[in-house]
Amino acid sequence: MKKTISLCALALSILAFPAAAAEVAVSTQASNFCFDDSGELNPDTPRFGVSASVSDRISDSLDGSVFFDRDPFTGNLLGARAAYHTSFLIISAGPTFGLLNSDGEKGSVKLLFQPGMGIGFKIALPGYFLATADTDFALPPASRSEGQAYLQRGELSAGFYLPNVICTAKASQRNSSIAHALGDEVKCVTDYGLYTEAFKKGSPFRISIDFIYRIMQYAAKDPAADPVKIGNLILGTGATWSPNTNMSFFARMNGALYSFTLNEDVDNLDKFMYDVSIGARILTKSPKGIE
Repeated sequence: MKKTISLCALALSILAFPAAAAEVAVSTQASNFCFDDSGELNPDTPRFGVSASVSDRISDSLDGSVFFDRDPFTGNLLGARAAYHTSFLIISAGPTFGLLNSDGEKGSVKLLFQPGMGIGFKIALPGYFLATADTDFALPPASRSEGQAYLQRGELSAGFYLPNVICTAKASQRNSSIAHALGDEVKCVTDYGLYTEAFKKGSPFRISIDFIYRIMQYAAKDPAADPVKIGNLILGTGATWSPNTNMSFFARMNGALYSFTLNEDVDNLDKFMYDVSIGARILTKSPKGIE
């Protein structure tokens, strides 16, 4: 609990520095789509996360951003990106740092920063088509110690526009690998989904409906142990309210319609599993005297 409070304070501190005409985003999450530290599925105990980011325009063709994510499934990630814009292409890159991630066992080495890298690109033809490819990944240090965690995440997506609807097909994955003498302990969640967002010109509301197939995997540090693999059919929904052009609020929820094992028997699959997130985005104004 103390660790969670400290990391939430870090996320809030990201928002505390002066920002001129910057976009500030903050959200909080709860999820019971998680394995505990022993690899057991425990839907009765949700895990919590928080994220915060600040983005600013550096020049006409260059943006910069700083972000912090505490993912309920994988761990903590601090990073920064520079994004170069053309008329239809955005290319971004920057450093990332896994922050105080470990397996939590006594004697494990907690690295203050686990160095990494983030890269991505986006193709956008407004009103017609958009596509993205993005990843953040850890770089192994010179010394590999018991209990160190290495985070990786990525996504591929392609979308198109219909009248008042944006449809996007996306594959995404989040992965945490923890080093052990016998072998790596791996937690992985992979989503394949169709994401739709409906809007109406002049309306402050947007409504989303998503259909997702989620695969959750856990591989123990003992190579002789069978991995756990769970499939989930998920229905997601959400709403975004933008009272003006400088502010928006959102709420989203994913719920498992059906969960099933893909290899050995797993307990608690009859329990309802869910993701919930709420957040806000605000475009700040330049303080007087700052250009």
